[in-house]
Amino acid sequence: PKAYAKKFANRKIIEFDDKISISETVNIAYALRTDLRNNSGYTMEECQVSTSDKLNKILQDDCATEIEALVFGLWTDDGIFASIINALVAANEKLTNLKAIFIGDTKNSEWISPIAPSNLSRILEAYPNLEVLQVCGSNRYQEYVWLKFTPPLTHKNLKALIVESGGLSHQSINHICKLELPALEYLELWLGSDYYGGDSSISDLMPIISGAFPKLKYLGLRNSGYSNNIAFAIANSSIIENLVELDLSIGTLNDDGAKALLDCPVINSLDTLNISNNNVSNMMIQRLEQLEIEVVSD
Repeated sequence: PKAYAKKFANRKIIEFDDKISISETVNIAYALRTDLRNNSGYTMEECQVSTSDKLNKILQDDCATEIEALVFGLWTDDGIFASIINALVAANEKLTNLKAIFIGDTKNSEWISPIAPSNLSRILEAYPNLEVLQVCGSNRYQEYVWLKFTPPLTHKNLKALIVESGGLSHQSINHICKLELPALEYLELWLGSDYYGGDSSISDLMPIISGAFPKLKYLGLRNSGYSNNIAFAIANSSIIENLVELDLSIGTLNDDGAKALLDCPVINSLDTLNISNNNVSNMMIQRLEQLEIEVVSD
């Protein structure tokens, strides 16, 4: 079962207690969340205020300027996501040492409703020293794009961008591809299904596969309904030469896509190929395991 993350951005996650002053910040990520079990009688507005109150209280701590990482838990109400972004942007002069942000850490007993449109370019603008940005959410309604990066901008220090989604729209992917991220080494996108707004296709990913982010070491194109097309495109590109890990897990990859990777002339440049939770046959997995790389195929 999915539980809350225990680590984020190589930092131990500690639940923030507004009754206790912060005593340490190095290699620590503080989690701010509202627990359904403790707030079952709250209205949506009260839960949203509770989340905002926790951020306000952590900003009042004498050590706020030393905080390195923050994790926000979401479980319902599409307004909470936008309110967190607004609060973070307003707090940028206080959170001067913030390097990592995760919005949307949940466990199985919680759920995330469709999220209102949110512009993460505002976070990148407010925190030029940010190194890790992770968000989790989905959009079941086609009339708007839940995740935006507008306007396109340059961020010199972002090393990792993770978007976990039940459905990532082609507009969101296009926004990401237009970002200038010269330091980006880790890119993980959960593409999702049409039911949750995941209407992208291989053409939307081609800028990434063609080298839009030249320092990439990890590329995760996960939770996809067109994993074979991704495999075909990657097998015919030069991106593998620079990657340490290619992650196509939780998708629809079958033997056709797996064979394209197997026959790729530079596939052994990888350290790891993750094709777990796909539709690849045992016979094809055995062939892939003859490569000079680690193949994850659970």
